[in-house]
Amino acid sequence: MQPVEVYALCTVALFLKFFAVAAVQGLDRLRHRAFVRPEDAAFFGQGARPAAADGELAALAQNTLRNDLENIPFFLFLGLLYVHSGAWPTGALVYFPLFLVSRVVHTVAYLKPTQPLRNRAYLVGVAVLLALSGHIVHRTLTGAWPAQA
Repeated sequence: MQPVEVYALCTVALFLKFFAVAAVQGLDRLRHRAFVRPEDAAFFGQGARPAAADGELAALAQNTLRNDLENIPFFLFLGLLYVHSGAWPTGALVYFPLFLVSRVVHTVAYLKPTQPLRNRAYLVGVAVLLALSGHIVHRTLTGAWPAQA
């Protein structure tokens, strides 16, 4: 499998993971019929009520989504640069799935509060981002980027 194909599959998987967490949050709100936003409570009606705060699972999901938004965009940009730089092809086969797995494990450990697993999964993801950065900087400083047509 080519690096760009691995990047594409991991990107789609990260999107689906993000979407699944958003669904968990929404389903938790629907199950408890409690919505922080008054217009949401009014829209869903029939027993729905405004709530002062999200339930525990919806709040955990929100924190997970926030953390994803602080990490996944860096992967998307660095992964794209990594692929276009022509860096070590095997690295894409290792780094990209490793980042994906780290984010999935982080999500599970966040939704079912588990330490130190959550922290370790986060650190694996950060290590992957640093490795990608190192390869990109090396390719740039050595002038090893592929020739552009």
